[in-house]
Amino acid sequence: MFLATAAAVYAQPSMSNADLVKLANSGLSDEFITNLIDQQGSNLSTDVSSLVQMKREGVSERILAAAARKSPSSEPLNSDSVVRLTKAGFSDDFIIDQIRRQQGGLSIPASRIVDLKREGVSERVLSLMVTQPVRELPSGTEISIRLIDSIDSEKDRTGDTFRASLEDAVMLGNDVVFPKNADVRVRLTESKESGKFTGKSELVVELVSITSNGQTVPVQTSSVTEYSSSRGASTAKKAAAVGAVGAIIGAIAGGGKGAAIGAGVGAGAGAGSGAVMKGQRVKIPTETLLTFTTEQPVKLP
Repeated sequence: MFLATAAAVYAQPSMSNADLVKLANSGLSDEFITNLIDQQGSNLSTDVSSLVQMKREGVSERILAAAARKSPSSEPLNSDSVVRLTKAGFSDDFIIDQIRRQQGGLSIPASRIVDLKREGVSERVLSLMVTQPVRELPSGTEISIRLIDSIDSEKDRTGDTFRASLEDAVMLGNDVVFPKNADVRVRLTESKESGKFTGKSELVVELVSITSNGQTVPVQTSSVTEYSSSRGASTAKKAAAVGAVGAIIGAIAGGGKGAAIGAGVGAGAGAGSGAVMKGQRVKIPTETLLTFTTEQPVKLP
């Protein structure tokens, strides 16, 4: 019966709050349900009222946290929201996690501290609300993306931007700062026709920004150089000329086999389609997997 319920929900194109309540009360483990949330499409609502209602109906905080990561609420979090979560019995850890996910942070004037304390808000939560720490993604963080648009040396020019999506969630400790499939922009920073002596055409691509929960965050990373060869092979290399510290490009030409090249990276394999060449043409197709490395800390919302 439990597995039949899970299978019925899993077969649906997206998961709703009602589905989540049914699963939480079916005897299935939190781990099973959180994995299901990550795998499915989402029609979840995670505003404060919905979170409070689902908690009352027996959904655990671990599951609610996964739902909030999957479908962040568009409702701004404020001090009244924190009071509602506190009175509903949510733990400090859960409330702090929601505050840290708040775009632009959440701060209160000192005059509100006494009022919130009387409403039951803990000093641990109040401390975070009064002074929001600056969060940064450290330099050296690898970010893997998958192209949505193809890049073609015959028609695309330096400065053109292209759509992509995050292949994997970007983590800061135990927190997801950018979820899997978040919107990404990459830019063609250089496109060279084959030279008389080098016999190679060249594309250099860099990651420029990630958009999550309606907010676009600029990112400065290493670049990926993709070039043609007079022998008809394709190779991905570090773009040393533009200060790259290492990059990985997946599924380079050659029957879909992958290659990994970069600082501290040995032999490896990627996924997706390979670069396609016609003469000295270089094309990086849609679905190609690229991995960049941040060169500077990234300030997070």
